[in-house]
Amino acid sequence: MSAKHAVLGLVIERPGYGYQLAQRLDERFGSSGFAPSGVYSALDQLSRDEFVRSAGEMGAGPARRAAPRTIYEATEEGIDHFESWMLDPSPMPPLRDELHMKIALCRPRNVPRLIDMIGGQELVCLGRLRDLKQLAEEAPGSSRDWSRLMGVLAAEAEIAFWNARIEWLQSARELLEQLREEREPARPGAAAGEAAGQVERLRRI
Repeated sequence: MSAKHAVLGLVIERPGYGYQLAQRLDERFGSSGFAPSGVYSALDQLSRDEFVRSAGEMGAGPARRAAPRTIYEATEEGIDHFESWMLDPSPMPPLRDELHMKIALCRPRNVPRLIDMIGGQELVCLGRLRDLKQLAEEAPGSSRDWSRLMGVLAAEAEIAFWNARIEWLQSARELLEQLREEREPARPGAAAGEAAGQVERLRRI
């Protein structure tokens, strides 16, 4: 999914400034891995295409330490472009990410480091899953409110993604640990064991 279309959709939902839009993007599409800087690049491109425009500025606040922040709103052309994109067929998602490739191409000497990397990713994914569940529980609005219903549906998709990712990471880590132990029975790998312990503790939270 393009950050450009995601940001445009968020602006159509509700005008906002860059940092605010970056927060909303992360809350809604955290699994897509959009960088905060990508929001500003998307806003620049959308402005050049005349799909968004300035709707004024938000002041720097009482301390006046920061520059005023531009609030963006969608133009009619932007809304039409977004509606056309909504009706276009969506491509299949990519099959592999970088970690998939590293595992597919690893050699026996790479296994201990890969176990550590996988354990670290498990912790990140579990933290993200916990945050999403908390946001879903705290989301305001009526159960019949359209924005809330679509937000709940998107959150459920995010939660399903992270659950599947965690399950795959755990399976990959356990298999690699088994392979390492078969090759090096005298070296238990304390660092990887500690990472696995952290994962299990986080799972129980």
